[in-house]
Amino acid sequence: MIIKCLSRKLTFSVLWLVVAVYHSVVIAESGTMVVAFGQSRPPYVDESSQSGISVELFAHLAQNLNWNYQSVFVSNRRMERLLLSAKVDIAVEVQQSDEELFYSSPFISYSNYAIHNNNRGFSIATMDALQNYSICAWQNAKQHLRIEQMVANKKDYVEYPKQREQVIDWISGKCEVILIDDTLLRWHLMQLKERRYRYSNSSWGKALLPVENNPLWFYVGFRDAQLRDSFNFALQQLKASGRYELIRERIE
Repeated sequence: MIIKCLSRKLTFSVLWLVVAVYHSVVIAESGTMVVAFGQSRPPYVDESSQSGISVELFAHLAQNLNWNYQSVFVSNRRMERLLLSAKVDIAVEVQQSDEELFYSSPFISYSNYAIHNNNRGFSIATMDALQNYSICAWQNAKQHLRIEQMVANKKDYVEYPKQREQVIDWISGKCEVILIDDTLLRWHLMQLKERRYRYSNSSWGKALLPVENNPLWFYVGFRDAQLRDSFNFALQQLKASGRYELIRERIE
């Protein structure tokens, strides 16, 4: 019985591999794809060096699938528009927001916090508690966190397409609370310290955002279902091999 079960699993894996390789050859022969990445999210995505966790993860998967591609780096909102209008073939780090598109398995996650710059005892039990503070957030945070109604008329809520500017405004006191992934914040603070920005974390208070989708998973969006299926198989293999976590840990 065990042998039969293993045989079925092996047969399934081989069939998937054949499909993935076949479709990859077709793509390679048909030309170069255009892949959109976001902007200003190092160590996940850094457009200046065209590197980062998500960039390298995708590069490993594309290499395994024999895909040829050209990278473009645009804002979150533009990335989704380009994919919908067929101006790019793939968008890396998007939400499952459109039924016309095809989305991968969970690709990369962000653990998002609310951090107060002058309240060590800061805590929030619900997202509504943020109404009492001025907020610097990442672009599209209100959709990602599903707080559109809460911030609809909140004049001291600002979203930033570039998270470096978000962090600078926060440490400069232009807002009380920053909404951000903790890995992103650590990276930006390290970079800013090297550029002689002065700040002290002695009075900061940190609270994990009390939302269901935290950590917040992002996906890879496709216009082609077969491409998505091939990608999912390669992603599953990368995670099973342990290399997925190695890439994350090395770059973080």
